[in-house]
Amino acid sequence: MMNHDIAGISSNLDKTVKAQQFDKVVEAILAGKYSWACVLMLRFGGYNPLHYIPYRTYNRLLKENSQADRTKQQQTENLKMLKHAHDSRSENNVSSSCLSKIKDLAYLEVARKQKA
Repeated sequence: MMNHDIAGISSNLDKTVKAQQFDKVVEAILAGKYSWACVLMLRFGGYNPLHYIPYRTYNRLLKENSQADRTKQQQTENLKMLKHAHDSRSENNVSSSCLSKIKDLAYLEVARKQKA
């Protein structure tokens, strides 16, 4: 059994990665973004990624993945909006047909007044 107290490592071993953070690392690996997965592991482990990878590489990874996150977030929001619109349309199918009748009714009432 090897219990070596290497400076800085033992204090960081006590930190645990949350499930959501681990999911992000797994997502990056599954997407083939191994460098980004390493950055996430370093961050979630309490390390500064800049101590381990070049500044330019780190900035490029941040830029690429922040754009990917925004795109994914936008797609998720769009799907939620579409689902909500679809749900409300199916629930309010009767009310939407009633709205079209009300619009026609208003037109007919104006036409009746003009004839009188």
